[in-house]
Amino acid sequence: MKIVALIAAAGKGKRMNARISKPFIPIFGKPILAYTIEKFEKCKLIDKIYITVSPEEKELCRKNIILKYNFSKVKDLIDGGETRQDSIYNGLKALDKDTDIVVIHDGARPLVEETIIRDSIENAQKHGAAIAAIPIKDTVKKSGNNFFINRTLNREEIWRAQTPQTFKYDIILPAYCQAYEKKYLTTDDAATVERYGYKVKLIIGSEENIKITTPFDIIVAENFLKKGFRFNFKL
Repeated sequence: MKIVALIAAAGKGKRMNARISKPFIPIFGKPILAYTIEKFEKCKLIDKIYITVSPEEKELCRKNIILKYNFSKVKDLIDGGETRQDSIYNGLKALDKDTDIVVIHDGARPLVEETIIRDSIENAQKHGAAIAAIPIKDTVKKSGNNFFINRTLNREEIWRAQTPQTFKYDIILPAYCQAYEKKYLTTDDAATVERYGYKVKLIIGSEENIKITTPFDIIVAENFLKKGFRFNFKL
């Protein structure tokens, strides 16, 4: 069984207000993307790693991350697109056709635990599709016109999606192809396969598996790394 990680790292991270792209921003001197790749490099279930990056940053990524940290599983850097969806589609089309499982992960989620990666793979093998997610703790309101509450949602049915989002290759690639034919836009990979009739298994993610989006998230990530926080959900 060939299991491949596809890491999305082509985003500019405009909300960071930084001079360099988000994947290359350092935490304790080490780029965010390097932390992320390291988790998949160490996971024995992962055979190969592919990374989508901005075309103009491919050499920077190769030199300052792949070669510097000696990531031997990274097989190719793939040109990212205008959107995350475009980047993932480019990545999926570039994978070997004998790929069995694809583990799609945000390059800006450097604190993912190996247990979550393994859990997502095992559930994708069994169910065809699985994503990491966290149950909502707060009461959730749906707004109507003029910011008045339309209704209160049942929080026991609502989860915050994370990555990894893991799929059988013969499910995710055709779903993406159909999405592009129909011009269907999504914000995550699970929504693409859901639209075409596949059921997606939820697995328990982690509070520390944050997506670094703003400067505040850098501070949070630094504290997690320093103190080694671990949050384990129980249902």
